[in-house]
Amino acid sequence: VLFEAQELMRVSGVPHTLVFRATGNEIEVPNYDLPPEEAARLHWAANVAKWPPELDKNMVWLETMNELDKNRSVWLAQFAMEEARLAERDGFKWAAFGWSGGEPEPFDWSTPEMLAFLRVVGNNPHRLAIALHEYSFDTNALQTGSPYLIGRFTQLYDICSANNIPWPTVMITEFGWSYDNMPSTDEAMKQIAWAAELYGRYPTVKGAAVWYLGSGYAELHDKTQRLIAPMKDFSLSTRYQLP
Repeated sequence: VLFEAQELMRVSGVPHTLVFRATGNEIEVPNYDLPPEEAARLHWAANVAKWPPELDKNMVWLETMNELDKNRSVWLAQFAMEEARLAERDGFKWAAFGWSGGEPEPFDWSTPEMLAFLRVVGNNPHRLAIALHEYSFDTNALQTGSPYLIGRFTQLYDICSANNIPWPTVMITEFGWSYDNMPSTDEAMKQIAWAAELYGRYPTVKGAAVWYLGSGYAELHDKTQRLIAPMKDFSLSTRYQLP
């Protein structure tokens, strides 16, 4: 699917946001017992080995992490700084962290090490990004808990602004209600319109990927599949006025 989208993008020139992420514990989560730079080198090599050769590194982003330990902010900032260096060396567009919904806490963005990393990302918006997950954890309403759940990315931007750091590129690589359920299609689209208007005010937020079209999770893919056609129509017909 990513390859097909990439080739459509190549022909149309439409700047879609495409993200590849491999799965597996050793792929998604680094070895916290190692020094961060060493862990980054091993983790990076494992992820690059999973990269499909038909994907264009200048068109598809590589996301290497998934739902990390927010209590290791300093270690992770040092780890991510090394992975950013490796991404630049190897010519990848790369997204860091993939924090769980409701994470991290604002102070986890505020350590000197993390601020240094955010400055590197903010100054390289076309090659480096922050990946986040945003869920409402309410199978009936996306608005529940906002902006501390859906819209939590604004805490990152507030901290960047307070420290004179350019807003980094952000991709919401998992988005939805819960891991195994969502409302009816009509109700879901009404709520997605609300969330899209929120994200649409921030051009540095490049998209939100609705969870989930894969197998398992109480057959959630059946409900998600029903969103494809209305989402297409919505995206083609909706525009937002930037502030």
